[in-house]
Amino acid sequence: MGEIISGAVATLLANLTTKSFKEIALACGLRDDVEKFQSSLRIINGYLLDAENKQAKNNNVADWLKDLRKAFDEAGDILDEIEYDSKRNEVVRMYGSISMKVRRFFSYTSNPLVFRIRMAHKIKDMKQKIDQKANEGRTLGIVEQHINTPTVERNLPWRETSSSSPLRVCGRHEEKEEIIKFLMGQQPEATNVDVISIVGIGGLGKTTLAQMVYDDDRVKQHFNMLMWVCVSDDFDVKMLIQKIIHATSRTENVVDANSSLEHMVSLLNEKLRGKKFLLVLDDVWNEDHNKWDEFRNHLLKAGSDTESKGSKIIVTTRIREVVDIVGGGFSINLKALHEDECWKLFVKCAFQEESEEEKYPRLKKIGVEIVEKCKGVPLAITTLGCLLRSRPRDENEWRKIRDNEVWELDKKKKTGILPSLRLSYNHLPPEVKQCFSYCSYFPKDYKYLVIELIMFWMAHRLLQPTHEDEDAEDIGELYIKKLVSASLLQIEEDFEYSMSFKRLKMHDLVHDLAKSTMQKSSKTRTVVQEGEQDTSTEWASNKFNYLKVLHLTYIKSSPLPDDFFETTKKHLRFLNLTSCPISEKLSDSICKLQILQSLKFVVSNKNHTLPKDMKNLISLQYLHLAVEVTSLSSMNMGRFQQLKFLYLDGCSELVSVPSVVGRLTIKKFIIHWCNNLVSFEDEEEERKEHVALYNSNLQLFDIIGAVKLETLPNWLERATKLRYLRVSVTSIKSFSTRLSMASLEQLHITDCRELSSLPDNMDQTHSLQFLEIINCPILNPRYNKMTGSDWAKIAHIPRCKIDGVDQNED
Repeated sequence: MGEIISGAVATLLANLTTKSFKEIALACGLRDDVEKFQSSLRIINGYLLDAENKQAKNNNVADWLKDLRKAFDEAGDILDEIEYDSKRNEVVRMYGSISMKVRRFFSYTSNPLVFRIRMAHKIKDMKQKIDQKANEGRTLGIVEQHINTPTVERNLPWRETSSSSPLRVCGRHEEKEEIIKFLMGQQPEATNVDVISIVGIGGLGKTTLAQMVYDDDRVKQHFNMLMWVCVSDDFDVKMLIQKIIHATSRTENVVDANSSLEHMVSLLNEKLRGKKFLLVLDDVWNEDHNKWDEFRNHLLKAGSDTESKGSKIIVTTRIREVVDIVGGGFSINLKALHEDECWKLFVKCAFQEESEEEKYPRLKKIGVEIVEKCKGVPLAITTLGCLLRSRPRDENEWRKIRDNEVWELDKKKKTGILPSLRLSYNHLPPEVKQCFSYCSYFPKDYKYLVIELIMFWMAHRLLQPTHEDEDAEDIGELYIKKLVSASLLQIEEDFEYSMSFKRLKMHDLVHDLAKSTMQKSSKTRTVVQEGEQDTSTEWASNKFNYLKVLHLTYIKSSPLPDDFFETTKKHLRFLNLTSCPISEKLSDSICKLQILQSLKFVVSNKNHTLPKDMKNLISLQYLHLAVEVTSLSSMNMGRFQQLKFLYLDGCSELVSVPSVVGRLTIKKFIIHWCNNLVSFEDEEEERKEHVALYNSNLQLFDIIGAVKLETLPNWLERATKLRYLRVSVTSIKSFSTRLSMASLEQLHITDCRELSSLPDNMDQTHSLQFLEIINCPILNPRYNKMTGSDWAKIAHIPRCKIDGVDQNED
């Protein structure tokens, strides 16, 4: 695919017009230069649509767009420098000594006057470059066009649930029953672990079929343990065994990537001993017989006891040779959907109501012709149906889809990407196209956490509010809803309390499309390394000086140089160091990352200490910590004035949470399995009067596994915007009598065995839609509809569940 940069100039313009950047430009004396640069960007923007349309047939236009994209990237670098210097000055003002301030004033690189002159020259040079490109565009015959581009609907609903129970499934019931019949039976001469293969081209629904089988109640009752592992391109035996161990435990921290294969096999034996299991290996590409034999032998050993007899493996693959390698007595060669099933699937996706297609016979005729072009591939039908759903009863739009040249283009170029996916991509708004393309930085089968994906987009300056009352997070959620409604992203795990913590996945073919649309920068701005690969990256290289994103999880790698963050400080906004040697020894230079927005830091070293000047990270919005520290006071968290998400995850040595957390702008606060947490520090007496005037922005509070905690924080009383509250596996005895309940929508209480009552003001919960109480021996009988003396206090809530029983049902 050619360059699509209309979204790039739109986001660049949005960056320049934000309130915060305007204030920075004014303070630096750059306002006039920035406004002139904006004017040049608006002019060049008018030429982009025509250029993007002409580039496929004109190499000169294609080269012109590439040069322009490079110029936009360089402009973004200048904005980073301006913002960094402003933030650095702020830190020096707050914490710098007199000598530091004097040195900074007389430094050539830091003196405000010198900086302003240098940045003004850079902006003017960039303006001249953009103006020159506009003149070149006219010479190439590019015409200025201003056509309304697609926009994102502001109130997109969720039309999907978790992919583990797909709503849009038609057909495949015969194949499903065949597989289940084989799973239930034991072959006369079979080994302990039989293999079933599902083979077919991409998009036919192999994974969906396997999921239908996996979710069937008969299967769940027949097997003691069910495990699902995505394999994809890299069939690494050790990594697969680690994934299976994690699948048995429903967590990713059971076994370290550095553990020996022998240790992993031993642990696998322990996990599977005495269990008849079903293992799904989704999307297998391995054509190496030796690798499969080694893997199978380890699995056979684990399932060799009498109780494990009858265990099964389901393999999904696009490659016929894989079926021969894995062997087994049963395979299904998945064919295209039958014509009537194709139509049923299309109707489910394209029409708002059941039988609506009968009201519009002309639309139905066009729809039938579109379905024929999809050749019985469910993924193609689903994506186009979802696209047309957003254009209800618009015959012209339906005809444009049917007659689009993309159908013929793929036949000629044989790219392997479904035309329907290209059409769905082409109809995205430019700013959403950019975000979609950036998803390709992550590996196939990656599970995107919504909030982390949003922060990843923010790090690349892809999300900028156009109104002062807009939030970048809200814009990111809107784009994700758009991609989900277009079936370009799917919900994998549906976190019921908040959209931010849903997990998403992308079909392999969609990932191929995203990769084909991603225009790589001439500079290294993004590094994503995921999994157990042995990486020998030369981190000392200058190529990382413009790095915006560093995402390293579960890898073996050489340590970062002590000055690594010194060289990346002006651009790095997203840092994820999770369970890799590189994170065990973190340099103090991280504290110079004044524009860092997102930090996820997961280490297993109990002797680890956080860098001493973490308070300097004044731009942090998302902080996820999993470290063995007893206190967070050294971080001086009161300086994190932009922090919106705080996630304390498995900080098992943490004893207390600073009171200052209650005065931050945090919207979502999660505490999971901080086993030694005893208390939330109380507000200082002299500040209580001032604090009482402050209303918290907290919307979600989720605490699980604080087994020693007896009381919730006092500042929760000021959380007047609180919508979701979950308290699980704690020792709390009661709720505050002044707990804010007016905005609460969901309240979940689980395994709080000493909790004696709900808040006294339950009658004020006019917004509360769902109350759930599980395994709370004192609460359960008090609020049970049949026997509870206090049922009347919660009877007004639309949905109440106690130990899994819906109390509102007659």
